[in-house]
Amino acid sequence: MILHVSRLVREKRLDTLTAALNRVTLPHRVVIVGDGPDRDIVERELPHAIFAGFLRDEALAAAYASSDIFVFPSDSESFGNVTLEAMASGLPTVCADATGSRSLVVPGQTGFLVPAGDAGGFASQLTALAQDQTLRRRMGEAARARALTFSWEETLARMLGYYRALLAETDST
Repeated sequence: MILHVSRLVREKRLDTLTAALNRVTLPHRVVIVGDGPDRDIVERELPHAIFAGFLRDEALAAAYASSDIFVFPSDSESFGNVTLEAMASGLPTVCADATGSRSLVVPGQTGFLVPAGDAGGFASQLTALAQDQTLRRRMGEAARARALTFSWEETLARMLGYYRALLAETDST
C-alpha cells in the first residue's frame, strides 16, 4: 500500500505523483489522503486509487498505520509535517530532494530522496521498496527511530538560534 497525504493542489507536484504511480507496474494499492481543487485531476489520472478525503486524528493515524510506503513529491515545503508523521508511523519514504524532506529523510536509511519532477526516479524507488519487504521493514524502523528524535522544543530552539544569528549579523553591520 502506497500512501500520499497532502492538500490536492498543483504545487504539491501532483503531476509527478500521478506519473510515478502509473509507472509502478507490480501489484500495489494507492491511498490518497487529502482534498483540494485538483482532486478531480488526480482521480482521473489514478482511477484505481482509494481517495479517503481529508482525515484527522485516529482516522489519519490509521491511514499511516495501514500503509507500507509513503510518497511525497512536493518541493515547496519548508518543513514536511506529513513526512515526519509517516516516519513516526514506521513508513519508509520516497520524497522530493527538497528543503522540507531533505531535513528529515536520510537517503538509503529512512527512505529515498528523488530529484523533484523525476517521475521515473520516484517510480524506481517505489518499486524497489515494494519488491523488498526486508528493505521496507529496515527503513521503516530507522524512519521511526529518526522521527522520535524530533520535538517541538528542539525545532523551536533551532529556529530561535537562527533568529539570534541573524540579529547578531545585523548588530555587527
